[in-house]
Amino acid sequence: MGSKECCGISFIKAVLHVFQFVFLITGIAICGIGIWIFLKTFHFMNVLDSTAYSSAIYLFLVTGCLVILVAVIGCCAIPKHRTKLLFCYILFLVLIFLMEALVGILSYIYQENIEDEMELKFNSTLLTTYNESKDKTESIDVIQQKMECCGAGSYLDWKFSLWLQNETILNKVPDSCCKSISYECGRRDHPSNIYYAGCIEPVTSVMKTCLWMICAVALGLSLVQVFGIIFGIKLFLKLESSEFESNYSPNGNENLLSERQL
Repeated sequence: MGSKECCGISFIKAVLHVFQFVFLITGIAICGIGIWIFLKTFHFMNVLDSTAYSSAIYLFLVTGCLVILVAVIGCCAIPKHRTKLLFCYILFLVLIFLMEALVGILSYIYQENIEDEMELKFNSTLLTTYNESKDKTESIDVIQQKMECCGAGSYLDWKFSLWLQNETILNKVPDSCCKSISYECGRRDHPSNIYYAGCIEPVTSVMKTCLWMICAVALGLSLVQVFGIIFGIKLFLKLESSEFESNYSPNGNENLLSERQL
């Protein structure tokens, strides 16, 4: 191997080592951000039942875990010149690039339509499932308490809920609508006692912010992936070229390339 080629391989490896460090940090960051968004909007997802929103978060989390796994593969493939493992590493980088691009595009498209979906599904869930489904009832109560809101569009939505069709219910709104929560505090609907504003606007605002965050992180990191893919391919080709030359006999006959152990 010539000194020029050796320097070329050393330079590419140095760049890839830097990329690997950044790559691993981004993987950890994606997992951290994904878990934070999941926990922050868990009750929103439970009430909304949106496949698009939950898919974006789950894909985002899977991508973060895959980034960490591929970073480990890169640490084994790059320093020891394992070409087969390096080839797998490049394929995984391409896969992650496509996944990040998909998550970013999906998040961008969905945040444009989330408000309409909220108006349709959120109100329907409040009217039909409160006190019927334990999980959804808990999520609705948590949302109303944390977001300081009541109902979907306003507190008046509760007048049409199946929950209030029960004659034994004396409340006008759930207790979670109260500014100071106590047993059956929802019997008084005075503005000094309950929140009048609906939950759709604040919930939509939080979910849009989370989607924009996922979109920005996913698309931004997909651009970083391009550098890893380019330099990974360069290193793979140089290693294959140097291996070919080292196995080419002076008399013009080509020997079989030695198999590298994975």
